[in-house]
Amino acid sequence: MKELLAKPGFLAAHGTFGADLSYLLAVVFTVMFLYAWRLAKKAHGTQHHKLIFASMISMLVYFIGYYYARQLGVLALEGIEGFGGPQETYDNVFIPILTTHLILVCLGLILAVYMIFQGFRACDKVDGEYRLQSRELKINPKSFKSVMMTLAGLWAVNQLILTFVRHKSFAAGLAWALIFGVIALVIFLERIIEKALPDGARRHRLLGRTTMVIFAMILATSTLTYLMLYVIYPKA
Repeated sequence: MKELLAKPGFLAAHGTFGADLSYLLAVVFTVMFLYAWRLAKKAHGTQHHKLIFASMISMLVYFIGYYYARQLGVLALEGIEGFGGPQETYDNVFIPILTTHLILVCLGLILAVYMIFQGFRACDKVDGEYRLQSRELKINPKSFKSVMMTLAGLWAVNQLILTFVRHKSFAAGLAWALIFGVIALVIFLERIIEKALPDGARRHRLLGRTTMVIFAMILATSTLTYLMLYVIYPKA
């Protein structure tokens, strides 16, 4: 896989296949999410749900596979990725853009997962079409505690297996801890947001717009990162 991603790309003279594929998919996913948002604004709830769900699953598979194979964020932050410009530009322009991009990606993934579950909870199926309902939407405290305790138990079992059965490194354990942490954060996010926005329909619309803005910013920072790495300041 790493060898394939390192081959010459098809978008820029100095780009790699992995970088070009990454940027192309970033464009595709952004367009899919924006189109799904347009469907929601036209009250096509079922089509909106299906497209958002398909987009989210595809994006998760892509991010997990791509960042696992290339570790773009880690390598670039360490100065290994291939930036060929001046050190001052690298420190003051490239790194802030890349850091912002990685933060937005994490935030976008968390919100996207949250919005899918929250959307299904805030909707009823009326005449075969999903429609948002204006009603108070809260998690039962007992259910919340049960879910968090189950998640903590699964994490503990997984860590024991990684350490004593599979003998994985500390880095592997930390990676899995981050995965479980993100899931817990998504669940905990609901407890915080439901107090500020108790109405499920209003919450979904407001956070939906916020999520779309974040994905647009992800595409913008991804574009800037790609241009600086492979067009403006490619490494000789």
